[in-house]
Parts: sequence; C-alpha cells; structure tokens
Amino acid sequence: MPAYPTIDDAPSETLPEKLELLAARDVTAVFFCEGRRLDEHAAHAVAAVEAGHLLGNHADTHTHASDLSVGAFREEVARTDALLDDVYERAGVERPARLFRFPYGDRGDEHADDFQEVLEEEGFVGPDATAFAYDWYDDEHAGYRDWGWTLDVADWEVETPEAMRENVAAESERLASEPNDLLLFHDGGNTVAAFEAYLDALDAHGVALGDPRDLL
Repeated sequence: MPAYPTIDDAPSETLPEKLELLAARDVTAVFFCEGRRLDEHAAHAVAAVEAGHLLGNHADTHTHASDLSVGAFREEVARTDALLDDVYERAGVERPARLFRFPYGDRGDEHADDFQEVLEEEGFVGPDATAFAYDWYDDEHAGYRDWGWTLDVADWEVETPEAMRENVAAESERLASEPNDLLLFHDGGNTVAAFEAYLDALDAHGVALGDPRDLL
C-alpha cells in the first residue's frame, strides 16, 4: 500500500537539491511551508510548484499553537497563505487546495475547536482520513481541516545518513504492513545526504510512495 510523503519546515536553502532527488524517483510530495522561510527562499518554493509538488501552510513563525490566541493564530495562517498565493502566481499554477499542518502537531489545546473554525473559514481541507486504515487516525482526524501524519521516523533526531537509514529500518515492520501511511519528514534542518538516505531506505524496504494529490 502507498505511503504519502509530506515534508515540513520548507523551504530550506537545500530544497533545490532535494527536488532533484524527488524528480529522479518520480515522487510527488507536500511541502508544508513556514512564512519566515518563504521570506528567504520563495524562489525555491516556486520551483517546487513548477515541478508538480503541493505546498501547504505551516504557519509563519512555527510557534506552538497552544501558545497563541485565536487572533494571533489567524495572523500566522493569513500571512503565510498570502505568501503561498504569491508563489503559485509566480509559478503560473492554479493553487489546487489550501492545506495546513500545525507546527509540532500542536492543535491548540483549549483553542483547538476555534482554530479548526479559522481553518474552515479560510477554506483549508484535510486529507481523506478514510484513506488510512488506522482507527486512531480516523477518530482523531475525520472532519479536521489540518494534515496530521501516521508515521514519523524522527529524522529531526539524527545527524548522519547512516542514522537515518537505521531509523527507517526500525520501522520496517510497520512500513511493510497493509495500511497506507502519511509520512512525516523535515526539509529545514536536514541535509541533502540525509534526505537521499531517507528516500533510499524507503525504497530498500519496498515502500511505494503515493501522490498526495490523491488524498484531496
């Protein structure tokens, strides 16, 4: 069954090289972008759109949502979304959908329902929760307007390609199981070599990478 690659903390300065690795493997991903990173590397995000990838909103400053008021959360989302609209316009591509992922997976605790209302008002859509045959995922995510994940290989913990391959290998039984997975990886903070090791390790374990557009 396919696993769908989603990549947080984009765009980084090394995104162009990572796009080349994805193109060589004919893989499409969702890149969840921070507003502050778009300020620095908007051209890289444009290249990602031109290459056929999806861009999502990862808030402006990557702040825990539970530390934000409803007004501040709305501003975090709106500023990043305006930058994403500009990226799609520069790429000459119609934006297919508005996607959002909470930094750290923190949905806002006491404001969680309010934040979901903000996302709904702004037209954000979550992935098709029924595509993932995990009861806990369907229970948590059905009806939500944000994108979670089902498998995190903790790429943010490792510093070498070897360690990255070990982390993927540690999930080999899970990756070989029948249910689809929504994979979490990070652009910012990871080297090109680490990303290549991640993709190679997934391939070595027979993981078929699906197109996230199929989840819309």
